[in-house]
Amino acid sequence: MAIDPHTHILPEAFLDDLRKGRLGEAVSIEQDEKGNEWMAFRATIFGKERVWKNKLNEPYYVVDIRLKAMERMGVERQVLSVSPFMTLYVLDAGLNKELSASINDSLSGLAEKYPGQFSCMAQVPLQDPAAAAAELDRAVKNGHIGVQIAANVAGGNLDDPALDVFWEKAVSLDLPIFIHPQGQAASPERLQDYYLRNFIGNPLDTTIAVSSLIFGGVLDRFPDIKFYLSHVGGFVPWIRGRWQHGYGEREEPKVHGAKDPEQYFDKFYYDTIIHNADCLEFAVKTLGADRIVYGTDYPADMGNHQPAGDIPGLSRLPAADQEKILSGNAKKLYKL
Repeated sequence: MAIDPHTHILPEAFLDDLRKGRLGEAVSIEQDEKGNEWMAFRATIFGKERVWKNKLNEPYYVVDIRLKAMERMGVERQVLSVSPFMTLYVLDAGLNKELSASINDSLSGLAEKYPGQFSCMAQVPLQDPAAAAAELDRAVKNGHIGVQIAANVAGGNLDDPALDVFWEKAVSLDLPIFIHPQGQAASPERLQDYYLRNFIGNPLDTTIAVSSLIFGGVLDRFPDIKFYLSHVGGFVPWIRGRWQHGYGEREEPKVHGAKDPEQYFDKFYYDTIIHNADCLEFAVKTLGADRIVYGTDYPADMGNHQPAGDIPGLSRLPAADQEKILSGNAKKLYKL
């Protein structure tokens, strides 16, 4: 049986807060003419009023559907995090603090109701790092065992010194920080077609985040920090040699005192979502079986939804490494 720390949910209690208008008008739930529910967002972004919507699909909030999927996939426990589009760092920080509190209380309620199946990771208003640290502290007291953040903060990179107060809090609580891409990382006009915003944009977003953490000195300022990366770290395992070569040739990567990149890759954890046996085998070989954690991205269509033991490449590994990846590493990382 596997433990899955990469899975997303829209908890029903939070959705009820939105349906009843308890969280204001910036985020609401609307129905179309067919009775489908949509989460609607209203925000001012770069001086322009924007409205966008996400359809509510039942696998994201109906627990019975989720439990049946877990049984089919051979997943013993999920560490729940909210759907990444709910990070909402473009909103007013005060509003996002209120949204985060509702999300976190709803997640902890699920973990309390299903203690054998669910644990949970917090959502925080990272556009206000001090408020994010305070909400993380509150969430942990209510049972959260990690925190999910986006790979950028409304377009800003994760090496921003203003985030140090949040990193310090996460380290003091000894919590893993799950980095998940959200929003197009670069050249959005070139990623509009063919679902490239996910195929390329999402792993690129994570890759930029990792490079910022390394070259921006975050891992040197907080050597005990724990980062868990979605989608096998984006392009990181495949581009690391280029970074290492460039570090020896250029001065720009050294401006914050970072050591050569090869000193940092074993400080991250990486999930298994790569959909290719050769790639997973390569990732385990180069990153180490101790740093790979099973993940499904359930219920997103880009995830691993087959039985856990059947993910491409896993059967090529020694039995001891398979056990680490499916459950042992997650137990250690999340203290389960």
